[in-house]
Amino acid sequence: MRPPPRLTATLLAALGATSASADERPIAEPRLTPLTCYAGYLEREAPHGLEGVRAAIRQALARKDPAALRFLEERLAEVIGKDAAAALQVVEWARTAQEPELSLYLGAVRETEAVRDPAVVERLTALAETHADPGHQALAVIALETQPRFEPALLERLTTLAKKDTLAPGVVMSTVRTIGRVMDNDFQRTGRLEPYMSKLLEVALDSTEPDVRGLALEMGTYPDARIEGPALQQMAKLQAEDPDPDVREMAALVMSSGRDTQAVLDAFRASFPREKSECVRWALVRFAVRAAGPRALPLLKDFARQDARFQRDYAEFKALYDAGHVDFDHVFLNKPTHNHRCEG
Repeated sequence: MRPPPRLTATLLAALGATSASADERPIAEPRLTPLTCYAGYLEREAPHGLEGVRAAIRQALARKDPAALRFLEERLAEVIGKDAAAALQVVEWARTAQEPELSLYLGAVRETEAVRDPAVVERLTALAETHADPGHQALAVIALETQPRFEPALLERLTTLAKKDTLAPGVVMSTVRTIGRVMDNDFQRTGRLEPYMSKLLEVALDSTEPDVRGLALEMGTYPDARIEGPALQQMAKLQAEDPDPDVREMAALVMSSGRDTQAVLDAFRASFPREKSECVRWALVRFAVRAAGPRALPLLKDFARQDARFQRDYAEFKALYDAGHVDFDHVFLNKPTHNHRCEG
């Protein structure tokens, strides 16, 4: 979901009541009435094209009308449509724009067919890589998240961007999220997670920021996919060794959809004795059940033997399976929640 326009008092004061178009010619009459989105608005704006919408955007800014800005963002995307030249023009406007124009321009481009044009993709990527302002960088990379797929060279550039420790955290997080969302887009068409999953794990293994590592792993939960092979092995490494308990817990969640169920249980079995966090241990218990259903009960029994805090959980899971429950969602919903002083 693209960010909603954000009005800033400083920007609005600076804009004042100007209604000039790009070449500073005055508009003969206002094209926004006090009632935004009135009947016939689109027909009236149609002859004015891209510049007409830009002029209307500036009038809406001067009037401090967020409803008009939301409407005009959709209108701008409609005007751009498949026209790559129009999309490039709007990206150029965004390069020097401030909020809320910045979000509006790049949010509109994100929703067009033209955003898939190679020239538009290149311009947005370059903006994300080179602009001095983190806000511009983050919004440029977010504008790429509607791509159906990333070519290998582009995916490599975005992975490099996500691994830069000199970038603002918001830029890195936006880049990781964009890789994950395009992975999901591509997965829906092809059923494949690679090479995206490998690149997300590369970021997770390389980053010094736990929020970045956690998000890189979390993106693996977006597609309805089974993790397997080297990706599952790297997940297991993060689950056992990451210094942050939230990251270890997230890794356990993603691993629970592993295709090799026995490998998942074996990894959890090896990790549990070394794990110091009660909350991560609780994650290993419930995600073992998510991974293997009643086949996880022997492992849960072993966990309960090692840590008496989980004896009741083992007994309750066993009782539910003995009663004939199979589906994890129903099992977990019917199980009493003790939480172990944890959120989940």
